Amino acid sequence: MPRRRSPPRHGRRSDTRPAAARPAARPAADRRAADRRAAETVPVELAVAPGLVDLALHELRELARRSRRPIPTTRVGDDAISLAWPGAHAELHDLRTVQFVSRVWAFTVPRPKALLGDEALRTLQGGLRQLAAAAPFTGLRLSAAGRDSTVMRRLAAALAEPIGLEPRDDGDLLVRVRRAEAGGWEVLARTTPRPLSVRVWRVCDRPGGLDAALAAALLRWVGVRARDRVCNPMLGGGTMLIERALAGPAACLDGFDLDAEALACAERNAAAAGVAERLRLWQADATSAPAGARSERYDLQLADPPWGDAVGDHADNAALYTGLLAAAAARAAPEGRLLLVTHEVRLAERVLAGHPSWHVVAERRVWQGGHRPACLWLARRP
Repeated sequence: MPRRRSPPRHGRRSDTRPAAARPAARPAADRRAADRRAAETVPVELAVAPGLVDLALHELRELARRSRRPIPTTRVGDDAISLAWPGAHAELHDLRTVQFVSRVWAFTVPRPKALLGDEALRTLQGGLRQLAAAAPFTGLRLSAAGRDSTVMRRLAAALAEPIGLEPRDDGDLLVRVRRAEAGGWEVLARTTPRPLSVRVWRVCDRPGGLDAALAAALLRWVGVRARDRVCNPMLGGGTMLIERALAGPAACLDGFDLDAEALACAERNAAAAGVAERLRLWQADATSAPAGARSERYDLQLADPPWGDAVGDHADNAALYTGLLAAAAARAAPEGRLLLVTHEVRLAERVLAGHPSWHVVAERRVWQGGHRPACLWLARRP
């Protein structure tokens, strides 16, 4: 009778594979670190300009994959993305399409006065202390309905004092108090002294300059391709071209403007962003066809012409837009793209209706500084 083999101890099956074929066991320290990362999630909210949430959500997922984090579950609104980030909130500061990041605390209390209770107050003070230790805030600004009420003034003082700040109307530690959708109240604190959309490289401003987060989002929309030859007529302070340089490689990155002061401003910003050596800038009229050495044919052109308020004049914009589109067509490669951002929506519709050189591939409306510009993705007709 064949001898019966005893079952392995502890009810586990023995692994009879050769040692080289067995999966390598993770060190205990690695397993503990992975478990700790999985358990540590930070409730945050990403503020996004209305009309750009889908692009910001795509960038967020890319960041999670690049950081080897699990793709977070999100709750998406018109102007915000809420999530529990499985890591330090500072990792989210790499996002270029969001306005700012806020740390979120939720409390199941009936009214804001309860936030002055011992447990809620200690939670908020500890969280704000961590933020203040990581960034040079100069004052605390409380934003809430009834912010001038006695309760809100007491709350602002109770949050500011332990971290050595003063409640100020111009404080850069922005703390918001609002009613939660599911009941109770939420407190949100911006994690950086200024919005992420206010780039550190912007050392020079021009009137009517485009929001950098908007520019970054729209560039993702029309595509960032390493082979693209890119041109930015009517360069201004250089926001669109600099954001394109920071987004990835390109075959060339050219920009020009008729205003010498605008060129000087763009050069300063490009140097602060560390991309000056990659850009070719010169003085020229955006409504003139290319000539001589500047006869490159571009795969992508970026245009943010005057909207007729801070810069430009409504009466002159019809001729300006007509000339800009004609000159852009002369500079375009056979399958060239043109990103046009304008608040002169009706004028753009009129000029583009039946245009011989350009047709609209896609359009989206966004919000920026009280305006609702149209963002037009145009393609060169054959």
